[in-house]
Amino acid sequence: MKPKFWFVLAGAAAVLALIIGLVTIFSTGTGPRGYVANTYTRAAHLDLPGDSDNRAYTSTLLPSAVAYQISSKWRPQSQYTDSSGIYLRYSDDAVVIKPQAPGSVIHVMDVDHAYRRYHSHVGGFWGWGSPHGESFRGRGPGAGK
Repeated sequence: MKPKFWFVLAGAAAVLALIIGLVTIFSTGTGPRGYVANTYTRAAHLDLPGDSDNRAYTSTLLPSAVAYQISSKWRPQSQYTDSSGIYLRYSDDAVVIKPQAPGSVIHVMDVDHAYRRYHSHVGGFWGWGSPHGESFRGRGPGAGK
C-alpha cells in the first residue's frame, strides 16, 4: 500500500476521534445546569409552573450539603441563604435548593426568572437594583432618549 493511503486513514481516524470527543463533552453538559442534571434525580412533577426553562431535581441530602456540592464544583456569582432555602446565582442560571422531606428539592432555572420569582428573598442580595438590571446609567442603545 502507498504511504498516502496511511496518511488519509490517520487523518480520518483523527477527525473521528475529535467528533467523538466533542460529542462526549457537550452531551455531559457543562456549568451548574449540567452538573445538577448529572448528579441529582430528575423530578419533573416538581417543575415550577409558568417557566418552561425550569427543571426540578431531588436529593436525600440536606440543602446545605447540596449547596456545598454544587458550589464546590461551580462557584456562584452570588449566594443567599434564609429559612426558605439556598439561592445560588450564576451568569445565566440560578439554582434554588429548598428543604423537602427527606432531603432537598433543587430547581435550576434562568437567572431572570429566578430573580422575578424569588425577589422577596434575593432582592438586594443578588446585586441588581431592579428586576432586569436596569438601574445603571446608559441601559443600552436608545435608552433615555
